[in-house]
Amino acid sequence: MPEIEIRPATLDDLTDLYFVALKTGNSGSDATSLFRNDQMLGEVFVGPYVTHASETSNLLSESGKTIGYGLCVLDTELFQNLCKKHWWPQLQIKYAELKHFSEDEWLIREIFSPTPSPSEVLKDFPSHGHIDLLPQVQGKGWGRKLMTHMENQLKDLGSPGFHLRVSAYNERGLKFYAALGYTELLKRGDEVVVGKRLSL
Repeated sequence: MPEIEIRPATLDDLTDLYFVALKTGNSGSDATSLFRNDQMLGEVFVGPYVTHASETSNLLSESGKTIGYGLCVLDTELFQNLCKKHWWPQLQIKYAELKHFSEDEWLIREIFSPTPSPSEVLKDFPSHGHIDLLPQVQGKGWGRKLMTHMENQLKDLGSPGFHLRVSAYNERGLKFYAALGYTELLKRGDEVVVGKRLSL
C-alpha cells in the first residue's frame, strides 16, 4: 500500500506544489494552458505561503510524490503586508511587460493588484488558507484530514477563526467546506468567503 502522509512544505517543494496548483486551478479542475505559463498560478497562490508562512504550510505526499497541499496563515493582515513588501514586487518585475493586460486577465491583475481578504471578516476569522488535492486522492478523506491539521495548527497558535476564499463556481469545494462546518460569511463577485470559529 502506498504511504500517504502530511508533512511540512518547504521551498524545495515549490515545483511540485505549483504542479498541483495548476492541475486543480480551474475551480478544482485542470487549468493547464489557461494562463500565460504553468508557473503563474502557483506563484500567486502557493509561493507566498511557503515563503512567508512556512510554519503553517503543509504538503500531502504519497510515497514521496506530492499529491496535495494545505496552506494557511495565522494573521492574514500581517501576511498580506509581508507579501506586499517582499513577494509581489518581484513578480511585478518578472511580468512587467504584461501589466497592460491586467484589465482583462484576472491572474495578471492579481499580481499587480492583489485582492485582499475582506477586512470585515478578519476580526473574528483572522486566519486564512486554501487546500488543493490531485484528482486521484480526492474523495478519500485526505481533504478533511488536511483541513483538521490546519485547524489544529491555527488553534495551537491562538487563532479564533479560519476563513477561505472559494470560487463561486466550485460547487464541490463549497459543499466540502459546508460539510466541515464552514458557513458562508459573504459573497463578492465570483468569490464566496466561508469561515469557521476555532474553539480554544
